[in-house]
Amino acid sequence: LDIFENGDVTVENLIEKGLASGKSPVKILGNGDISKALNIKANGFSASAKEKIEKQGGTIEIV
Repeated sequence: LDIFENGDVTVENLIEKGLASGKSPVKILGNGDISKALNIKANGFSASAKEKIEKQGGTIEIV
């Protein structure tokens, strides 16, 4: 997710960048690290992803 600038990230953004196919609900997993404050809207989040996003000052929203 570090390819995104600080700010909002939506399911549509993830599809545009090739990080999601758009064929099924998008769940954000905690693989890798995040170094930016991102406000992410997705269909689900793993516990580790939620922790990493919030640790950097970001937010999650389930849509």
